[in-house]
Amino acid sequence: MHTAAQDFPWAEELEKTIINSLITSFGLDFLLFEDKKGGKVDTINNVRNGVWATATEQQCYEQRGEYDSTAYHQHANYIATGQQNKAQKTNGTLHDSYRNTEMGTHEKRNLDHVISAKEIHDDAGRVLAGLDGVELANQDSNLQPTHETINKSKKQVSINEYLQRLSRLITSHETTLSKDRKRLEVMPRETPQQQNKAREQESKIRATEKKITELKAVDPETMRKRDEKARAPYEQQINYTYYTSSKFLHQTARAAGMAGLAMGTRQMLGLIMAEIWFELREKLPILLENLKKISNLKCSLKALISLSKVSGNGSRHASVLFYKHLRMVFLREFLEV
Repeated sequence: MHTAAQDFPWAEELEKTIINSLITSFGLDFLLFEDKKGGKVDTINNVRNGVWATATEQQCYEQRGEYDSTAYHQHANYIATGQQNKAQKTNGTLHDSYRNTEMGTHEKRNLDHVISAKEIHDDAGRVLAGLDGVELANQDSNLQPTHETINKSKKQVSINEYLQRLSRLITSHETTLSKDRKRLEVMPRETPQQQNKAREQESKIRATEKKITELKAVDPETMRKRDEKARAPYEQQINYTYYTSSKFLHQTARAAGMAGLAMGTRQMLGLIMAEIWFELREKLPILLENLKKISNLKCSLKALISLSKVSGNGSRHASVLFYKHLRMVFLREFLEV
């Protein structure tokens, strides 16, 4: 028990506790550069997680309208790309990135929206940026020719979600195939009608076999790379459009003006306390090590006195920081608003 207490990383745990207290108590979380939930300004990340800062933007999203598949699949570039793919398939030069192979001339071709049209339509980030979903969905970067079986089994889910459930989908088809084969074995073939039903069962089995073969041909690595290639420009357009828009800048300016004085004062106090801690932190490991070795009260008192001196030096240094930061905060928070 004693050994465990000695080996416990007290300094590391103490630092975590103090830093967390400074950040949460004095509003220094801006130093972490993280997109926190809540706040007074709408952000792409927050609205995608259902967190809205303004009722106006939330209402705009809720009134985006129902998803219209026809509009997304009748876009001029979608049609033109399909015609181009048809010619490439005939020439044997149409590449299917989902399987990482050239499509055969006999294969059934579909044109897939890499990021599904439904996902784009319902993307709160897109709506916040005010961009047209039909236009975004039908950019060249988001259109991918593939086998009909893969496109229809993917439906409206993301590629990551599709790949996660692909093995279960294949297993399901294999189970169906096994049952159909057993059913065929016991089917009578005495009358023409019975023979016709047996042929239909055989046809169904062949279709399932082909479907399994096509699904097993999916290349997860190239499929994920294709998804990344589509999402990069999509996210870039959304982020650039929104974060350079007048409504985002107005929200930010408004929020900064309202919180300026309160946050400025709180951050100043927090930085003073942080500076004191940073001064103490340098000496703390040595002091803790010495405290492990002392065996009498006199040594303990000397260590504590040493600690208080370090704290005093930190306080003097922090006071200089206080006046410098005071001037900076007033210039930034008030004169420039």
